[in-house]
Amino acid sequence: MKIRRRERRADNRMRLDFSDMPIRHRAFSEKPMTFCDPEPKNFLSAIFDVAAIETGHPLARDHWQTAQLRNLIKHATERSAFWRQRIGAGKLSGVTLSSLPVLERSAVQTQIAGEGSLLRPNDQIAITTSSTSGSSGEPVKFFASGMNVRYNQVRSVAQYFLEGRDLTLNRTQIDYSPQLQQEGLKVARSEAWLGPLGNFFAGGANKVIEYFRPDMETFGAELHRDPIGYLVTAQWTVETLLQSLDLSALQRAGLRMWISVADAVDPALREALMSGGIAVRSTYSAQEVGPIGFECEHVPGNYHVATSNVVVEVDSGESCQLGPHKLGRVLVTHLHSYATPFIRYDIGDLASLAPECACGHAGPTLANLYGRGRNLLQHRDGTVSPFYLGAALIATLPQFKDYRIRQTGPGMLVVEIGGRTGLNPDEQAAILALVRKQAGDDFQVELKVVPEIDWRGSVKKLGFANAML
Repeated sequence: MKIRRRERRADNRMRLDFSDMPIRHRAFSEKPMTFCDPEPKNFLSAIFDVAAIETGHPLARDHWQTAQLRNLIKHATERSAFWRQRIGAGKLSGVTLSSLPVLERSAVQTQIAGEGSLLRPNDQIAITTSSTSGSSGEPVKFFASGMNVRYNQVRSVAQYFLEGRDLTLNRTQIDYSPQLQQEGLKVARSEAWLGPLGNFFAGGANKVIEYFRPDMETFGAELHRDPIGYLVTAQWTVETLLQSLDLSALQRAGLRMWISVADAVDPALREALMSGGIAVRSTYSAQEVGPIGFECEHVPGNYHVATSNVVVEVDSGESCQLGPHKLGRVLVTHLHSYATPFIRYDIGDLASLAPECACGHAGPTLANLYGRGRNLLQHRDGTVSPFYLGAALIATLPQFKDYRIRQTGPGMLVVEIGGRTGLNPDEQAAILALVRKQAGDDFQVELKVVPEIDWRGSVKKLGFANAML
């Protein structure tokens, strides 16, 4: 089922049609005076809530967000001395979001250490403890509610409905898991990835693959065991696969769409996949707040903000120049963060923000989205430029375990190649030429070969990190 905004604008009508949806023969309830059983009905209703907020009239959305922000601030100030001090006692009625201070990670840690969760046992709401991956610094531990867990599940599935994706394709999630007891693969299968809608729609199967230093031939065989369908994984996992499997092998394994998580997509890798008929989407999210934005299916690189979950600002007070674009730091307010409030939280990224997307989506849209220290190279004049090298490096030097490139100072790059005892002169020259081609001649490049790269416990194993931003 798909509702197109541009069609609705033309004649102000909406067509609700399930004729092309894979509804199971026994999907509807057999109980008297009942259409649907409660579990799928409630889940489908939540998807409609999300769709109505995010694609509906902007004024209705703004009114809802204002009310939800007011509720969150009231909750935080009533239960937290930390937040009363930040917001000001007795100022609830006149508080605007932009008037509040930016929330840094260190402040979150202070609030949690002193007060714990702001949801109490008598609230009768399930509470979970979670933490960030620590890829951009010390991990942040925080509390989340059962509502956050359910919302994240609903919003993930909602995107398939909003785009009209094929629900019958399998979903394959691949996660790097150093926590595994031994090297290799851990595979878990289930009949459906649609959650509570699995008994209502005849959707594809779900597979989760956790890996840690696997035998790549075994990895490839596992991918061919079941059609991949939707591949949900980080970019560096795809790059790892492409060290041993070529694109045609992934096509034969049934890959239809790669849904990137954790990082922006290398344009060269995107182009290679799309030229092979594989769609690419990127999801912008954070462990602390859940979904932030979903990449537009019509305008790659534009992210429609998940306005049913967050309010996003871009603070131009601390900006940098990327070609003609001025980027500011992304501040996120999580409207449902009642256990650990995230209000004007500095997520650690840079982007530009527009009130709508070029595709016609009438909602806030992020573009030029980069991790502050993950995808941007800083030049001596203070300007920044995108830096992606993984796919090109893999094509040039296939026989290695992993790599890391770091900007360590003005005009300084360090390239580490892991799992090799040495490089011949031709390999050294090829790597240095690739780095200098993208970075520019004003950078000095140091090349190191190491048996093991020291990732310092980082789960994401970022191929590029910038200590300057």
